Amino acid sequence: MTDLELREISGVGASAHLIRVVLAVGSLVFLLSAIVLVVSPRSFAAWLGMTTVEEVLWTLRILGVALFGLAGQMWLVRRAGDHPVLGAAAVMVLVSLAMSVLVVTLPTAGWTPLRWAYLGVGLVFALAYAALLALSRRQS
Repeated sequence: MTDLELREISGVGASAHLIRVVLAVGSLVFLLSAIVLVVSPRSFAAWLGMTTVEEVLWTLRILGVALFGLAGQMWLVRRAGDHPVLGAAAVMVLVSLAMSVLVVTLPTAGWTPLRWAYLGVGLVFALAYAALLALSRRQS
């Protein structure tokens, strides 16, 4: 990318617009995860390689409910002004990184395709939010 192209996509307004897109996509990812976690936590646990005792299933359902809330908040915040959207992106950098750490430290026997996918998605979202926040700081 040339310096001129970077200047065209940098600044608060342009970055906030792209963050809104990332928030919308992330909201949909969390919504899909939430649905599976609430409706079929046993399947989700199996896809992650987790044991499925009742306490784990209950915890996964609660996580699904919390993800419904986070997905809804992300969907709504994307319609806010530029600076609140940048604040949401900063929070989501931390959330995405924390979720990635938890995926890495998940106490299961091995790495399943879903576990790899969640790690990749978490890191991609963290990187996207961080890069867009950095672009918002560039002088136009």
